[in-house]
Order: sequence, then C-alpha cells, then structure tokens
Amino acid sequence: MGVFQRFLLLSVIVLFFNAGVYAQTSEAVVVGNITLGGNRITRESIILRELEFSEGDSLKISEIENVLSRSRKNLLNLPLFHFVAISHHTSEIPGHINIDVVVSERWYTWVWPVFELSDRNFNTWFRNGDLTRLSYGLFLQQENFRGRLEKLHIKIKLGYQQEAMLLYEKPYLNRSKTLGAGMLISVSRQRETGYITSNDKLIFYRANDFLLHTFDLSTFVRYRPDIHFTHTFQLRYNSLQATDSLLLLNPDYTLAECREPAFLELSYLLKADFRDQRAYPLNGWYVEASAVKTGILAIDAYHFFSAKLIFRAYHQFNRNWFLAGSFTSRLMTRQNMPYYLSQALGYRRDYVRGYEYYVVDGNNFWLAKINFKFALSKPAIVHLKWPHTAKFNTVPYSLYLGAFIDGGKVWPDKLYSNNRLQEVVLRGAGVGLDFVTYYDKVVRAEFSVNGRGESGFFLHFMAAI
Repeated sequence: MGVFQRFLLLSVIVLFFNAGVYAQTSEAVVVGNITLGGNRITRESIILRELEFSEGDSLKISEIENVLSRSRKNLLNLPLFHFVAISHHTSEIPGHINIDVVVSERWYTWVWPVFELSDRNFNTWFRNGDLTRLSYGLFLQQENFRGRLEKLHIKIKLGYQQEAMLLYEKPYLNRSKTLGAGMLISVSRQRETGYITSNDKLIFYRANDFLLHTFDLSTFVRYRPDIHFTHTFQLRYNSLQATDSLLLLNPDYTLAECREPAFLELSYLLKADFRDQRAYPLNGWYVEASAVKTGILAIDAYHFFSAKLIFRAYHQFNRNWFLAGSFTSRLMTRQNMPYYLSQALGYRRDYVRGYEYYVVDGNNFWLAKINFKFALSKPAIVHLKWPHTAKFNTVPYSLYLGAFIDGGKVWPDKLYSNNRLQEVVLRGAGVGLDFVTYYDKVVRAEFSVNGRGESGFFLHFMAAI
C-alpha cells in the first residue's frame, strides 16, 4: 500500500471516529454513575426503581431534563420524601453524564392518638355536636418499614365504636420489583349505626349493647410492571352479625333471609397514575377501574357483580391558574340489595358538594366535579427554628382560591317514599379556599349552594379531586 493510500485510509478512520463521537455527544449521552444522597433509611433499590433511567442507558440530550423531571415526580408520588432534587453533570468519560439524586426523607414511625367521629364527615358531626359519639385509641403507622417501602399499620380503637386492625404490605417480592402482596385483618363492633335513610338523611339507632359485629380478612397481590400502572387482585372474606333489635327496625338491613351474612369476594383493580403529585395534584391524570364479584361459593349470602370507574384530570394554564375535573360511576347487577351494601352518594369522597348533610342510597350512580383554582400563594417553604430536624422544621405550604360545580345522580331499583334525592340530578356550586401543607395534609374551607337552594359553610380534610 502506497503512502497516499495509507493516508487516505487513516483519514477515513479518523473521520469515522470523530463522526461517531460527535453524534454521540451532540445527540445522546450515556448515564454513568448514579449517586444517591439523603436516604438514611430508604434502600437504594427503592429509589432506583422509580427512576426512568439506569446506569448504562443512552439518553437523548434534548430529553434529559424531561426524564429527570419525570423521575423526580415518580419519587415524590411515593409516601417517602418531602423533597427530591435530581441533577446531572459531565463525567470524566467522554459522552457520559453522572446523575445525583438527593432526597429529604419523611418521619416514618407515628403513634397517633385516635379520636374518631361516628358520623360520615366532620360537618355532620359538628352540626350535631355530640361529644359522646367519640371513639379513642392508638394508631401505629409505620411507613417505609425496614427501608423497603413496606407498610405496617396497627389500630386499636375503644369507646363508642371499637376496632382492632392490622395491615401489612410488602411492595416487592421479586428481584425485578414488579410483584407485591399484603394482608388486612379487621374486627369491629358498634353501639350505634345508621339503620335506614329517611328524608334523605341517615337515621341512627343507639343501644347500650353492641348492635353490629364485623370481621374482615383480605389478601391481595399487586403487579406493577412499570412506574405508572398497577394491577391489584384481592380475595376478601366478610361477615356481619346484627342484633334482633336492629333487624326489627329495618329487616332490609341485611335482608330477612340473611341475619348473619358472610361472603367471599374477588376483585380486580387497575390504577393508572400520571399525576405530578399524590396529595394535591396540579397536572396530569389518574384512573381507577375495578371489577368485583361478590359471592364465590354457593353458601355465600349475596351474589352479584359490581364495577366502578374513577377518572381525574388536572391542567395548569399558567403559573397561577389551574383546572381539575373528575368523573366517578358505579354499576351493580343485583336488584334487591341489602341496605348496608347500598351506600351511594354521601359517603367518603363520593358526594356532591352542598349536600354534605344528606345521603342517597342505591345500586348505581355517577358523579362529576369541576374545579377552577387560582394560586394565592404558590408552593413555598417556611424554615422553623425548632425542632432541629429537617423532617419537621422545613414546612412547605400553598394556598389556592377556587370555584367549583358538582353534579351527580343515583338510580336505585327500590325507592323509599320519603326520600326525594333518588332518581334526581343533584347540583352544587360554590367557592373554596384550599390550604396544602406537610405530610400530604389538605384543609378545605368551602361555601356551597345546592340544588335545593340551601347554602352552608363546610370543612374537609382532603383534596376535592
């Protein structure tokens, strides 16, 4: 090979090499070392599971910031950290970057005094003002048990309503961290219960002895193939014992032929979570879809199918204006339902604002909510002088002013003559002030007007949507 041919071959090799390096450094980089900080309790594998990249992955330069931002949101959606910071810097190896992940861990072990109200919500209890309907006890809440995201809850409740509850959940059983499992056991008894709905309100019966005894045992398996989707399969056993005095007041409470009903239940739940944060989302969307078969064996008290859909969406228009909306619906196949399983609107999060004092029973319902919000105080941080730990002295807060419109409807198979809210579209509107702070705490103060023309001031302690 002559000198010219050698020079030409060497030039081609150099050009090819430089072109490869240029393409790599200008279009993509390789993730080098991932360094974690601040995780004194949380295992490294728990944090790495939520990142949308691993060491050795190739990332497009134009997408690095988005990938880091999504990974930060994934970590914040775990109930583990107050703050998360993810940054990157160039590595000594050409075409590589190193990534630093710094977290601020929460306090994971709580022993709460339990003071629970027997009413459906704070507003109903406050209107009645009956301090004797208070239950007390202790609640041990151990989050991030052993640093593995495991959950251990133990509750002992005495007084008006008594309960013993144990919940254990292990989120990761296999090396790929896609399978988890858990168990829930609950035993309770009540001296008072809502035994019938009259004039669209829950009517309570109170006795010196316990009216209801319940036992609940659930085991579940979760499959989480990626960051955003979770599949849960659950097998549940439930039994209830009601006193004769309660069944005399309302034979439909359990249905006459089922004085001590017990049944097995098999359910499937799909969750898709693309929210920017868990407690008070401002961007993204969330879906729950469940299917339940109540009654597996021939000896089970009840046999029916039910399905429920929950969809929530959030949008940020600019730095100060936000929109949130939700739609919830439930359908059941059984026509003649026992009273204690026919709760529809007015329970937990399923209610039309403005109707907090009312309940609507039935098999099927839909519920829609829309919120417009303005950030009076965007997320900020207050540093306290005491206590001397970042788990408590660094307090985040934000304040939002909003307006809302709700609507919903229940269509039962059996109507009670003295109830007027079944088969009617319920409407509510109003304005509210939301305060968001530490450990996913939300306080909502709202003024609402319902479709009956009634107005009122209400307090709630979780996000409306």
